[in-house]
Amino acid sequence: MVRWVPILVVALVGFIGLNEADSGRVDDPPIVWSDEGPLTWEPRPTESGIVANDLRTHLYQIADDSMKGRASGSLGNWKTTQYIAGVFESLGLEPGGDDGWFQDLAYGPLAFDPDAASLTTESRGFGTGLEWAPVPPSANNRFGGDFTGENIETVFGGMWGDTQVPLPSALVRGKAVVFMGPPPPTGGRGGGRRGGGLTTDTRAQAAGAALVMIASEILSSAATNAAFGGRTGLMPNVASVIGGAMISDAAVDGIFGQSAVALQVGATGAPVSGSWHYALRPTEYPTRNVIAVLRGSDPALAGQYVLVGAHSDHVGMVNGAPLDHDSLRSFNRVMRPQGANDRPGAPTSEQQAEIDSLIAFARSIRPPTLDSIMNGADDDGSGTAVLLEIAQHFATRPAPKRSIVFISHAAEESGLLGSQWFTDHPTIPLDSIVAAHNMDMLGKGRVTDVQFGGPNSVQMLGARRLSSDFGDIIDSLNAVRDEPMAIDYSWDRTNKLNRFCRSDQVNYFRFAIPVTYFSLGYAQDYHQASDEARYIDFEHGARLGRFVADIMRTIADRPTRLTVLPLEERDLSAAC
Repeated sequence: MVRWVPILVVALVGFIGLNEADSGRVDDPPIVWSDEGPLTWEPRPTESGIVANDLRTHLYQIADDSMKGRASGSLGNWKTTQYIAGVFESLGLEPGGDDGWFQDLAYGPLAFDPDAASLTTESRGFGTGLEWAPVPPSANNRFGGDFTGENIETVFGGMWGDTQVPLPSALVRGKAVVFMGPPPPTGGRGGGRRGGGLTTDTRAQAAGAALVMIASEILSSAATNAAFGGRTGLMPNVASVIGGAMISDAAVDGIFGQSAVALQVGATGAPVSGSWHYALRPTEYPTRNVIAVLRGSDPALAGQYVLVGAHSDHVGMVNGAPLDHDSLRSFNRVMRPQGANDRPGAPTSEQQAEIDSLIAFARSIRPPTLDSIMNGADDDGSGTAVLLEIAQHFATRPAPKRSIVFISHAAEESGLLGSQWFTDHPTIPLDSIVAAHNMDMLGKGRVTDVQFGGPNSVQMLGARRLSSDFGDIIDSLNAVRDEPMAIDYSWDRTNKLNRFCRSDQVNYFRFAIPVTYFSLGYAQDYHQASDEARYIDFEHGARLGRFVADIMRTIADRPTRLTVLPLEERDLSAAC
């Protein structure tokens, strides 16, 4: 039966869940899952070409409500990575992780244990969380993290950040250096989270100090929350920094016998002893990259790799009460065309009338529906589905000369952490990666979705930042393809919304690996509960997937590598 009604409805409004890109899809039932994996049903087979209906098959599993938004460390994200690994295995690809298909990240809640943390002098102890708190590691200042020491001599180092005052090694080496903290920021009481509110000051560390302590009038709630409330992220390298603590004026008085304001640089106080340990509490479900390899056909070039990736995670559930789905989409259609990127004020009377008319139309065809799941169909379920299709494309055709790496990045939404982990702990030599392709949000490129949108549009960033060859190859190939793409370079030229720095290409860029970012753009469902598979333009995503695959094969079959520009010629305008 021809489903003409959904097509007509979208032509009239375009905001509700009936979508011409999804008319005629095969309605596969959802997978029934246990904690170990799928129980009762496998998705229907996909074909070797990169086609819209296969993208539907993948995405309706990845962005299903049962995945509950695929937040890092969640069961839903774990199930997604199981699904991705299952597809890679079914294609006969080679596992490329640390343990089979997977590369686990040291990711989870990070904090100090207040019951195991102590700071004392010979004559008194200091109240943990009341008079002092340890500082989590700070890459900028190279202090924080673990500390264990007994009877460490103390010396006053003056004002934190006053780098005009020298701290010679003879004065501070092996000692605990106490600084007077900077004035608290407006509305706060000092002691920023992870030392993040502090200016960079590495004088004590460079001179060989054993411990840095920064004093403020009172111990701020921000300092205690940072230490004991913790954060969720990657476990930092605590071996390369010295211990640190925030302390109150009462603790300074307990060490020096007077307030910090009365001390001179070089003043000595009572020796201190202390112990604290910054620890990761692993999540119940591991956060992991999924990596597969297709070996190249040319023995001389198979040790070089062309990489393609997309991220598997999203942001979980709505923070707060469930939202009315159609009301949210109606408001965003008018007021937030780029979803969470937009911060509009109150609607004008004309805008409110337009919103109300859209809601009324939705109510004329269906009842209200509450929504609490951030499905992440576009961001980046769409890129993940295309990644799987590209993998099948290569696995069912003669291998190119160079090898191909397919990587599903973890924890992109948590700070690009999966790609950071891979590039910091590579499973192949980083200098063997000839080019990287990152795909994020490949589902919403219609002219009604994004500026300069259309059936062949693609927003592309980074191709010439490290290698002119990369951009030249893409443009030359696009000029002779049967289905050329309309490449929008405007985001690359203006770096609007800090775009280049907001997805996984950044971590390849920092290792001077030529990388290009492919996207169809930010649309109204970006980071919204309405980002569901029913709104995805699968034909457009498949078209872009074929383009990326053609680029990859062209680079993989070149006799020579892409030339990386000398440092002075690279485009570092968006160094992140």
